[in-house]
Amino acid sequence: MKRRNYMKLSAVAMASPMFGAKAIAAKHKQPNLLFIFPDQMRREAMGFWQKGKFKGALKTASDPVITPTLDRLAQDSVVFTQAVSTCPVCSPHRAMLMSGMYPWQNGVVNNCREDRKDHLRHDIDCFTDVLAQSGYDTCYVGKTHWERNDPLFDENQNYVGTAEAPGGHHFNPYDTYIPPGRGRHGVDYWFQCVKDVHKDPRVYSNRPERIDGKADGVQHRPKIYSPKLEADVITDYLKNNQGQREAGKPFSIIWAPNPPHNPYASEKDCDEIAYREFYKDKHSDELLIRPNVVESDAENLAKAKKSVPFYFANITGVDKQLGRVFQALEQSGEADNTIVVFTADHGEMMGSHNKFGKLVIYEEAFCVPFMIKYPGKTKGTLEDLMITPVDIMPTVLGMLGLKKRIPSTVKGKNYSREIITGDWSKTAKPKSAHFLGYNNKFKGLRTDRYSFQIDEKGEQLLFDNEKDPYQMKALQLSDIPKADTDFIVSELGTWLKSSNDPWFREQKFAGVIQYPA
Repeated sequence: MKRRNYMKLSAVAMASPMFGAKAIAAKHKQPNLLFIFPDQMRREAMGFWQKGKFKGALKTASDPVITPTLDRLAQDSVVFTQAVSTCPVCSPHRAMLMSGMYPWQNGVVNNCREDRKDHLRHDIDCFTDVLAQSGYDTCYVGKTHWERNDPLFDENQNYVGTAEAPGGHHFNPYDTYIPPGRGRHGVDYWFQCVKDVHKDPRVYSNRPERIDGKADGVQHRPKIYSPKLEADVITDYLKNNQGQREAGKPFSIIWAPNPPHNPYASEKDCDEIAYREFYKDKHSDELLIRPNVVESDAENLAKAKKSVPFYFANITGVDKQLGRVFQALEQSGEADNTIVVFTADHGEMMGSHNKFGKLVIYEEAFCVPFMIKYPGKTKGTLEDLMITPVDIMPTVLGMLGLKKRIPSTVKGKNYSREIITGDWSKTAKPKSAHFLGYNNKFKGLRTDRYSFQIDEKGEQLLFDNEKDPYQMKALQLSDIPKADTDFIVSELGTWLKSSNDPWFREQKFAGVIQYPA
């Protein structure tokens, strides 16, 4: 496919009234919600960072990716430059997003795998619970990854709900199907995709018309690129031609694509059209442009060179499907009454600092995309708020007019008024954001200037992100002004207390960390 033809596919949505001309009048006074968060997409991986008013907004180079739909969305959004993941790995981030609570409070401390007993608490009201209780028709499409992974499947990977025969099997060591009940947290329309195989997702749904008439809990394998499959589901939901939602109610759609999460080793792992058109013939030096990649050893550098075109092709593939969803949203007549949020659960190192994946404090993994489009109220502005996963639920609920319904259990802040108006005169922005690393063996924080980490052995890592934005020179606390050191260690102590962290309860490394009384 020629470049101009591929771009034309995305341009269909970009040229729609949602992105410029007057849209059809919205039917509901209560805003709808379209919340999208792909897995493992880093902040730098959006094309608009290289253009116009967004160019130079980041302290480092952005990735040379093709994202025409996101580029256009940015023109109508508040675009965040310092959004972070707190615990940059799938399950803890998703649990924080859903609950507005920190890992030691919501029940998900680690990734939900076969050897973990973690799961999102069933006794708390989560994001989608509140939406359902507030009269929303709720829809969840894609990856969940917050439920405990128990051996409740038969040998054919169908859910039977017991560990006794014919149960007793796991079907995936890293994730599991969530059956009807409290684990779904109030979601009406359920379309769950499981397993990190982009063109062979395992699907479970309570909509038999989408899974060849199968029952909820019986596995379906459509063998379609999962973002396309999920976009098909969402566009049908928006069209509502089979009564997928109650037309008189506002709707909320949470869409969690698995790509650009690994694997990314071949065309089989990505949108092959995007790969062939934009990345196949690019030299790796044109794609791996971050200078901290040169720190990688020969083996990891070779892996990064092989992986990066497929990683970027997945980002472009998600962007194309996002364009289809935006077009359907416009055709539904609801675009002018729908708040759109785009973010990710964490980033991807892609060879920087000799690492891949996530769960580290480096910017490539810790910082995430974050944009909010509120029709008629946002218009392509930059925001440096260090918004975190626990802030998302209360902030979005605030934008939906549901401030009074934010549960008392929520630990994050509602920044809805400040984000929409740009007026921070009555609200102090947080001066730091908390970091939790692998298996909670690492604690730390990020400020406007520094990133600091201390591990379970007391070893420290410090970067001056202003002088060293690629974090290539590790410092000690003694290398920076004492006022900065005092601030870092006291802020970390405050975060550990507010998140109910075991380190606070044990007063661990009290000689370094300044804990509140």
